[in-house]
Amino acid sequence: MKLLRSEMKCAWAALLFAAVLLQGVTAQAQIYDKMIIHAGDSISKYRSYLFPSFGDATVKMRDGRAVIYKMDFNLLLSNMQFINSKGDTLVITNPVDIDSILLDSCSFIYDYKKGYFQILATSGAVSLAVHRQTTFEPVPFGGMGNKMPSGGVEMINSVSNRQGTLPLVLNEDIYVLKSTSFFVYYSGGQTDNAGKAAFMKIYDRDKRSFDQFVKANKIDFNNQGDLEKLFQFCTQNKM
Repeated sequence: MKLLRSEMKCAWAALLFAAVLLQGVTAQAQIYDKMIIHAGDSISKYRSYLFPSFGDATVKMRDGRAVIYKMDFNLLLSNMQFINSKGDTLVITNPVDIDSILLDSCSFIYDYKKGYFQILATSGAVSLAVHRQTTFEPVPFGGMGNKMPSGGVEMINSVSNRQGTLPLVLNEDIYVLKSTSFFVYYSGGQTDNAGKAAFMKIYDRDKRSFDQFVKANKIDFNNQGDLEKLFQFCTQNKM
């Protein structure tokens, strides 16, 4: 009986720890999505884009030049793509040379460590931004029945993302892990997770009125519309 009580305590402790972890994820303004692409599937079956079609984008380079391309943001690869003069859809190979991209009334900024940030709203030197990231991992041995592990991913044409080269057709199952994170982005490139502390820093007024607004509007820190509403409140009511 003592052993049973001990095991129950451990189980409750594990559940409590899991709950704390989940709360931490919620507080960090992140949304996670996970799916499997099976061996033999084409990556192109799963691609989706942020905008309904490729549109004219003004690309401002760090050296002051500006060029225009047909572009869209690939949500599967979390990468910006463009259409070249031959009609091929390609990934930008030197994004570190880009200062910003203006597309469909949205602006994108490239960070060489994290990738693309989409700017949702701006006030002075501070912005609200969303960062999308995708990682690909082979399904571990035993993860999908009795499937034998392969010696690697066979290349049959390929596309590129920040992890390297991803084949268009796979010879093994892979996990696709997508995360969407919201940040307060400063003009110097610094970022704060778009949580309560970051918005309080922008607001710079009494905590009580801030909390009243959050409560009255039922602000969800994982909801883009709610964060945009809170950003507007904080920047328009600064001291």
